[in-house]
Amino acid sequence: MDETITHVSLSVEKREDEKYTPPKQSANTLFRFFKKPDYLFSSIEKKAMIPRYYGENIEYLDIGFHQIAYPMICFCDITVHRLGEHLDLYGKYGIAFSKSWGIRKGIQPLQYVNKHSILCRDFSEAFNTSIKEEKEDSATNFLLTQMYYMKPIEGTMPRDGKNITKNFTDECEWRYIPNTSLIDLPQAVTESDMASIDVLNRTISETDDIWLKFEFDDIKYIILPNNSDFEKLCEFLDGTIKDELIRRKMISKIIIWDEAKEDF
Repeated sequence: MDETITHVSLSVEKREDEKYTPPKQSANTLFRFFKKPDYLFSSIEKKAMIPRYYGENIEYLDIGFHQIAYPMICFCDITVHRLGEHLDLYGKYGIAFSKSWGIRKGIQPLQYVNKHSILCRDFSEAFNTSIKEEKEDSATNFLLTQMYYMKPIEGTMPRDGKNITKNFTDECEWRYIPNTSLIDLPQAVTESDMASIDVLNRTISETDDIWLKFEFDDIKYIILPNNSDFEKLCEFLDGTIKDELIRRKMISKIIIWDEAKEDF
């Protein structure tokens, strides 16, 4: 198998007139969090979120690779009253959208895989067979696409310079995987080519063809850690959004976590 994977992953937008049944046990919201306020402010200014290649440990699949990286944007559908631990781990600056918006954009919930299950065994066998036969057909493409949206139930992940053990089902993760063939980039890179990730991410950041775009009305909430950040965002919005009504609506969507967390 080539060290870069060029399989095309296409998202299909949901029609506006399709009915959507909201969930009762999970949030009807997709949250995206950032470590730094600049990342949030930049997304608001661009009205877009920019995918980045992230490495995933796929040893649990037993397909001959330790790690593989895909371009993605990650969300969670955790209810607001359970967000505290997630903010501590992934960043306290958040932007949120309705789940129906995410579905229209082709954002997909992950499948959490038990490494001892028949599903994991059959996937591994099918993938390894596909590699040996060097096929590039619809079945192989399906296996690659499926892998983009799979994660083990539990495992380790790098965080703040060390590996931590985590049950990944707590993340309730959804993913946006762009079609990178639009800008002539690989859909995935294997571990031997991980050194190229910075260059690939820079390329993505320099063209908006595969960015995940939104309108201000699509934003459901903006989460900030404290009043100081609230003041900074208001000042930023004053200089970014000229329409006063839109600016007021944006400010009305802000949740200051330090003040609100005890009420959820």
